Amino acid sequence: MNAPRAARTRAILLAALLSAIAFELAVLAWGESPGSILAQLFAGTWGTRFGAGQVLFKATSIALAGAAAQIALRAGLFQIGAEGAIAVSALAVGAIGARLPASVSPIVAWPLLALVAASVGALWTLPIGVLRARFGAHEVISGIMTNKIAGALVGYLLARGLAERASVHTAPLPPGATLVRLGPFPGSAANVAIFVAIAVVVAWAWIARRTVFGREVSAIGASDTVSLATGIAVGRRQIEILALSGAVAGLCALNDVMGYKGYAEEGLSSGVGFTGLAAALLAGRSSVGLLATALFFATLSQGGLSINARIPMEIVDVVVALVILFVAVAPRIDEKLGEEDRA
Repeated sequence: MNAPRAARTRAILLAALLSAIAFELAVLAWGESPGSILAQLFAGTWGTRFGAGQVLFKATSIALAGAAAQIALRAGLFQIGAEGAIAVSALAVGAIGARLPASVSPIVAWPLLALVAASVGALWTLPIGVLRARFGAHEVISGIMTNKIAGALVGYLLARGLAERASVHTAPLPPGATLVRLGPFPGSAANVAIFVAIAVVVAWAWIARRTVFGREVSAIGASDTVSLATGIAVGRRQIEILALSGAVAGLCALNDVMGYKGYAEEGLSSGVGFTGLAAALLAGRSSVGLLATALFFATLSQGGLSINARIPMEIVDVVVALVILFVAVAPRIDEKLGEEDRA
């Protein structure tokens, strides 16, 4: 194992240890036994086929959102606007899918709605790239703004006619437009979109390492000034990478709309974009690491529901935030410990 990878592994292990300690202290402060709570969390997730299916369902969207963030991070861009892309793509898939003929075949509906999801997601994040490349506007600020606009737009369009009468969601998709659930996990929302998520994560890892586009993106992430001097069209690549990131984020609609609800509603995928960003930050450039962190965050999310009767599930949210914080500071702690050992 090379030195940078070894240092990152130590940092992640240190962050995991610090997070575990924080979780135990929080549970003890609430008057419960950490061991008992962890056992119940495991039983509510990987302890049953339904729980495991729910973890896989949540991990699917997190992995897609994480891949979207990982794509942008490769170019040195902080894609916080995925949340908005997910919201508008879900509405587009729900609204267009509901208007397909009742007898539509999955052979037609699935690729069509996947194309809708990716296209809307790309178009939604395209302005973020243009603002960054042409005017130097930071993508975080633009992303926050577009997220707010997306939330308001989805609510407005649902209220103005996209919602089914006397409801807050679009009309149901026809049977041929919904995805197949995974049989080994009866009762859960786990569906075949998980294979799309895995394929996207693996495909991006190959593109990033094996293509000219991927190498140019990595070069821009290392130094956009040097990349510009070597002839790389930095601005164009930034626009392309943020659009690609939005397209991947938009694919979350396959899991949440086509695989789970069967319609779109306001707030359906709320928070997935931010959780995916956290997963990408933890995973770094590793595709295996991204899938693992997606499962980790999905386990915490589902586990929080199973232990909510004994401790507030917000404690799990705090732990997730602490994981990210500790991962950020752990390399510095590891460096300090190394300096002390050498002294």
